[in-house]
Amino acid sequence: MKTKWAKPTKLSALLKKHRVAATESPLPETVSTEDPISVLIHSWMLWEASTEHASTAMTKLMEARVDVNEIRVSLPHELAPAIGKRYPRLEERLGGLKRSLHAIYLRRHEISLDYVREKGKRDAKAEIESLDGINPFVSGRLLRLSFDVHAMPADEQLSLLFHELGVIDEVVEHETLATWLASAVKADEGPAAIEALQAAVDVAWSDGTMTKLSRRRRGSKPAGVPDEPVAADAEDTAAAAPEVPRKPAARKAPAKKSVVKKPAAKKTPVKKAATKKTPAKKTPAKKAAAKKAPAKKTATRKAATKKASTKKAPAKKASTRKRGG
Repeated sequence: MKTKWAKPTKLSALLKKHRVAATESPLPETVSTEDPISVLIHSWMLWEASTEHASTAMTKLMEARVDVNEIRVSLPHELAPAIGKRYPRLEERLGGLKRSLHAIYLRRHEISLDYVREKGKRDAKAEIESLDGINPFVSGRLLRLSFDVHAMPADEQLSLLFHELGVIDEVVEHETLATWLASAVKADEGPAAIEALQAAVDVAWSDGTMTKLSRRRRGSKPAGVPDEPVAADAEDTAAAAPEVPRKPAARKAPAKKSVVKKPAAKKTPVKKAATKKTPAKKTPAKKAAAKKAPAKKTATRKAATKKASTKKAPAKKASTRKRGG
């Protein structure tokens, strides 16, 4: 798989450099490739973290719960105190772990992946990648270490480190990076390559490079997007701790003022509605009085006409007297 942004020669040099620093096994002593469920849990703890962080977190998690089934039925916020709230992407990590364990249980009514070994490599790959809540880093690591299916795990921190070291010219999505790694690394060299890549990430965590890259990633996000916690290094915890209480306090202040202003705005339209009714009542009263006035004048005129007709009667009596004389 040829890409313009990838440099295979620098990848080979990186793998050779860190192959010596890698341990004999990419898993802690409490995890065995013969137990795919333990590899699954460890891979979830290792995603976007270092080997030291993942080993400590897995030990605490297993000590806090009786068995894996109790982890499956526990809610993320119930598991969080066992690992520590400063662990990177804690809610997303524990939510994905719970969902993937529950998906396994629903398929066989037990938490076991031993049945996947009976399938061919293609079917095994489809079975693992179709688990609810799984991500490419966890599935790739599980397939390569437990089922001998050629796949390479990659997460965002590896993409950032590759870009910093010049292995890639631009930061790419971890799914894209995983696909390229699977094509650039030979199948029989997969486990050794996984060890070397994780060793490179661990060195970046120990010398502060990964902390710097994580802060740069958070700083490049648009305004309003919450920062993601970084793994709990002593230096990083001290730097990030005072930032947590300030942000919610600044957001709550404007919310209280807006609530006080809303009731006052509702009273104003009631007063205007009362003033509009008064002129409507006065206008019809004046018009009715104006119409009655001409009616009275017509009546006086008729009375005058009647008086005029009564004055003509004595004129007729005078005429009769002259005839008698």
